[in-house]
Amino acid sequence: MSYELNALIATEELIAVVVAEVPLAHAVALPHGLALVPMTDELHEALQHPSNAPDFGFKRFPSGFALRIAGWSKAAPIAYAEADPEHPAGRRAALWYDGRIILGPLAPADGPPLDHVLRALGTPAEAVPDITAALAAHRDGGPA
Repeated sequence: MSYELNALIATEELIAVVVAEVPLAHAVALPHGLALVPMTDELHEALQHPSNAPDFGFKRFPSGFALRIAGWSKAAPIAYAEADPEHPAGRRAALWYDGRIILGPLAPADGPPLDHVLRALGTPAEAVPDITAALAAHRDGGPA
């Protein structure tokens, strides 16, 4: 099954905070206490902020969004991930905690970026395929 994913991933509790602060955001539950917020076109546009801050090599990272993620990360780790199995060069992920990036930005040359951030978020290695299968069931917030 093919999919493209652009999303924030964190604990259900932190994603609830994101959804409360950003009206266009909606949560999708994942296994093992995680959730994600799909980066829809509308959400991407709403989160744009005039800034010359880096995009870290992501394809769909709103300008200035790193500052907002850094703020959320003061409560708990939060990842931004892009995955597109049909275009391996389009896969990247990074993990923020305590206001800064602590992992990444990872590219395919580093191994599967999404798998790395899922494990860093506390997902047992044997459960990572469960979550990647759940992610494959969602594309920009809807069923694949």
